Amino acid sequence: MRYIIFAKDSCPFCIKTLELLEQQELPHSVINFEPDQEVILGEIKEAYDWKTVPMIITRSGTDIKFIGGYTDLEKLLQSV
Repeated sequence: MRYIIFAKDSCPFCIKTLELLEQQELPHSVINFEPDQEVILGEIKEAYDWKTVPMIITRSGTDIKFIGGYTDLEKLLQSV
């Protein structure tokens, strides 16, 4: 399973998310959005009915699941 994180460089919870995944040595990719990409990020937020970053998704083969934000990832990892 691989984690995909939609993030912003200035977001403290995005930074915490990356630190958590790196501490646990979990494979992940980060898509950082710049200020001039707000329209694209807004479309992704609307598609998942989510208002903040980070937005965390898991991918295993063709199976893609939306996890949520940092606290949702924390809960998921604690339950494993």
